[in-house]
Amino acid sequence: MRWVKPMVVVEVGFVEWTTEGLLRHSTFVGLREDKRPSNVRREP
Repeated sequence: MRWVKPMVVVEVGFVEWTTEGLLRHSTFVGLREDKRPSNVRREP
């Protein structure tokens, strides 16, 4: 395993979170240049 430092932020559309904490039916929406990787948190 190798840990990496986040470099970019992307927006992802999805239907729901599974009970295992995974995204169901996720799709790439686009890059987010207005946010820094260090400021991103999981939204409920």
